Amino acid sequence: MAMISALNGHRVTRARVTLPAWGCWYVEASIDSEAALVGAVTIVLADMTLKGTVLSGGSDKGRSHFRIVAGAGGWGETIPRRSYTSDAGVRLATVLGDAAAAAGETLDMSTVGTSARVGPAYARPEGPASRVLELLAPSSWYVGEDGLTRLGRRPLTALTAKVSIASVDRGRAKVVLASDTIAGLVPGVVVEGIEALDVLHEIDADGGLRSTIWGSVDGGASSRGVSALRALLEQLDPARAFRGVTEYRVVTLEGKRVNLQPVRVSTGMPDLRRVLARPGVPGAYGTAALGSRVLVGFVDSDESRPFVASFEDAEGEGFVPTDVSLDALVDVKLGAALGRALRSGDKVMIAGVQPGPGVTGVLLTLDPTVVAPGAPGVGFSKVLE
Repeated sequence: MAMISALNGHRVTRARVTLPAWGCWYVEASIDSEAALVGAVTIVLADMTLKGTVLSGGSDKGRSHFRIVAGAGGWGETIPRRSYTSDAGVRLATVLGDAAAAAGETLDMSTVGTSARVGPAYARPEGPASRVLELLAPSSWYVGEDGLTRLGRRPLTALTAKVSIASVDRGRAKVVLASDTIAGLVPGVVVEGIEALDVLHEIDADGGLRSTIWGSVDGGASSRGVSALRALLEQLDPARAFRGVTEYRVVTLEGKRVNLQPVRVSTGMPDLRRVLARPGVPGAYGTAALGSRVLVGFVDSDESRPFVASFEDAEGEGFVPTDVSLDALVDVKLGAALGRALRSGDKVMIAGVQPGPGVTGVLLTLDPTVVAPGAPGVGFSKVLE
């Protein structure tokens, strides 16, 4: 029997499902038709069903690509500050329930507990709703496949599905496997003695399904001596984790800055807020699509100086940015080159250039709706078919 892969009834040709031990899961999916999907959606891969919300994406040349986040997509939304006080102690369920309601999310109250208190008073800060969860339940909450938010760790489970193990790397606590039954392959499952912290399911255009799990490297140590040596190295080189680049996901935008979460929580890297991009092209800036993946580095291995080093690759679902800005002294002869870089209907703003030969020709034409009269820039739109 062929494996079922569908997004709201549309056939999925390619998908990437990232399930972390805590926080929100994400899905990048392509379907074989043009569709305008917004809001709540259901994606089915083999025997796994996930309920989430479209974060970004749309149709493109007979196909559609979407990025989907767990639940209602509200934990990344900004909620206002709010204060609480009670002589009997402010209930944790009250604070988290209000934050979930403000974000439009559904909290499984059975996982919170009715007797838990946060103290006689509590001041909820303004900011992303997920910050409240991280403050009160750090790394101890997750959104399930059913879209409900729960407190605590994902349950520890044994592997019961029939799988084909492709490789096991105990040094990196990584297992690659294949199975037509993936509903049980979620964080918390134990495979080859490794407890999964991150699980990745990938389906390609040929219908093949591959799964990868990552566990804790410390948990995968073979002896106390190895654990002790690793702790010693971390003491001698505390900046080691910040010397390379780490894959992050764009959660929210703040102007030209982005708020990020690591794609794999097993890396141990922190969430990052208000990070600027340094793409390596002078005068260029692009707004990354929500849910897209980026590579993050740290200047001089300083954890307080993160920057986005590069964006999604050409085969990634988040490759196309929301918009692109080029700030430079532009020769009007570059009009043809810009035209080749744009798609039909796209618009480009050239600052400090007046209309003239090579600019208002067949490739580019003045569009006064882009820039108001008297503004320092001149707007153009591509007219090639």
